[in-house]
Amino acid sequence: MTTQLPLHDALTQIVQAAGNDLWVTGGSAALMLRGLPLASSPRDLDLYCDDEDGAELHHRLKQYALNTPHYSESDIYRSTLSHYAVGGWRVELVAGFQVAAMGCRYRVEVKEVLLPLGEAVTFGDGESITLVPLAHELWFNALRGRADRVETIVGGMSLHREKHWTAMNAIEERNGFPNGYVTQVHNWINQEEGGDRDWTLKYASSLQAGR
Repeated sequence: MTTQLPLHDALTQIVQAAGNDLWVTGGSAALMLRGLPLASSPRDLDLYCDDEDGAELHHRLKQYALNTPHYSESDIYRSTLSHYAVGGWRVELVAGFQVAAMGCRYRVEVKEVLLPLGEAVTFGDGESITLVPLAHELWFNALRGRADRVETIVGGMSLHREKHWTAMNAIEERNGFPNGYVTQVHNWINQEEGGDRDWTLKYASSLQAGR
């Protein structure tokens, strides 16, 4: 995929400073780079790396740093965060990201899973980055209860469904997802082929009922 979107300058500067071998791009900016519809423009640019690579990437990006890496933990998230200002964009580097919700625990593995199974984006002057697999976006947004984002992602996956199953299987095999929930998520993908979007309403309702 080749792109010339507003993120181009920021991503070019990041690649020139930090290389492209230790991190991937995710979140709404990555969905925008894929051309998927968003309700609003991305507010920042999310980069993911493994915990052991956070300090090295911070060193490479230090000229743009707004703060130093700091551990962050909430009810469902755990990571080490640092922030940068690059090319007019606020950039968040998320190291060692974990999500625990819905009886699931998802540990993000960049070098082992997301980098080799992600989608490359090449810019006009030759730089390239890797977008997280849509399988990651699906599981992440399912676990945090973003039914609107899940619907967008499933719509993108349905265009070339077969190419996403390798990443789906890798993520599911390496994390603690209950079988019933895995089946439910797979059903969302399979139902998209027939145009059945009722699952989004059922999903949102079940989340509300469980709170």
